[in-house]
Amino acid sequence: MKQVILREPKKFEILDSPKPVCGEKQALIRVRAVGICGSDIHAYYGKHPFISCPIVMGHEAAGEIVELGAGASGLAVGDRVVLRPQRVCGTCYQCASGHYNICGHLKVLGCQEAGASSEFYAADADLFYKIPDDADFKTGTLIEPLSVGVHAVKRGAPQGVEGKRVLVIGAGTIGNVTAQSARAMGAKDVIITDVSEFKLGLAKKCGLENAVNVAKTNLGEYMTEKFGPDGADVIFECTASEAGINQALDLARKGVVIVIVGVYGNKVNVNMANVQDREYSLVGTLMYLHEDYVDAIRMLGDKKVDLKTLITNEFPFEKSADAYAHIDANRDNVQKVILTV
Repeated sequence: MKQVILREPKKFEILDSPKPVCGEKQALIRVRAVGICGSDIHAYYGKHPFISCPIVMGHEAAGEIVELGAGASGLAVGDRVVLRPQRVCGTCYQCASGHYNICGHLKVLGCQEAGASSEFYAADADLFYKIPDDADFKTGTLIEPLSVGVHAVKRGAPQGVEGKRVLVIGAGTIGNVTAQSARAMGAKDVIITDVSEFKLGLAKKCGLENAVNVAKTNLGEYMTEKFGPDGADVIFECTASEAGINQALDLARKGVVIVIVGVYGNKVNVNMANVQDREYSLVGTLMYLHEDYVDAIRMLGDKKVDLKTLITNEFPFEKSADAYAHIDANRDNVQKVILTV
C-alpha cells in the first residue's frame, strides 16, 4: 500500500509499505479521508512540543471496514467509521480513574505512533465509531475535532453549560467546533472571536452569529452589550497565543473558569497576577473520552452542528506536500483541509 511519512519538517515521502495485518480484536479499514489538524501543521514546521519526525500522521481519519479480527465486536465489514486515535495503558492512575485521555503512557495515533495517512489502517476495533449515514467520509473526519470541542465544554462546565454565556477566543477549526459544541449543549449565548474575516465568516455560516473581529471591535464593550455587565460565565482560549490568553485574563470577571484548548508551541508570558487576584481557574483540556465521541456523533446526526462548511480544500493524500504548502501560502483563506485516499 502507499503510505505518506513526514520524514523531517517540511519533507514528505511516499512509501510502498506492507498492508497491515488485522490482529485480534482489531479492525482494518480502507482509509477514505484524513483531516489535517493544527497539531499536524505544528509538526510540519517541527514546532509541535510532543511530535517528532519521522512520523506517519493522520489522526483525523475515516474509512470503511474491510476486515475484522477474531474477538472484534460491535462492528461489521462495510461499516463507515471514524477513528478515535488513542492508545492507552489501561492500568495507570489516570486510566484507573477513568481519565484515560491523560494516560501516563498515552500514545496518540498519528502523533507518537503511526497514523492513518495510508491506504489501509489497522487499530483496535473499539477505537472505531460508525458515522451517521448522511455524513460523507470527509465530514466524518471532523468528528475527531468536534469531540475535542465537546470535551473542552465539559471541562469548562462540569455541571453543564445550559443557560451559560460563553466566550470562545479563536475561530480556527477547534475554536469553531468548541463554540458549536457549547451551543449544541445548551449555552444561552456564544461569542467567538478572531482577527480573520474569513474564519469569522465561516463561523457565521455555521450559525455562530456573534462572530467578532477583535482587530476592529472592542471585545470588552461587545461582551457587555451582548452578555450584560457580568460578561462570560466560561471562556475557552483556542488561539494558543500570548495575546489570546492575556485577553481572557484581562476581560474575565472574577472567579471565571478559563479553559486552555489551543496547543501552545512556544512558552508565553502570562499575567499570572490576574489569575491570583481574581481567583480564576485555569483548566487544561486534552483530547476526549469515549462518551465525547458518542455525543459528537449524535450532534452531527441530529444536525445540531455544521461540520461540512469547515472544509475549504481537499487534496489526494499522495499530494500531502502540496496540501501543506497550500496551507502555508493561504493562511488567511483556509480552514480545514482534507486528504482523500
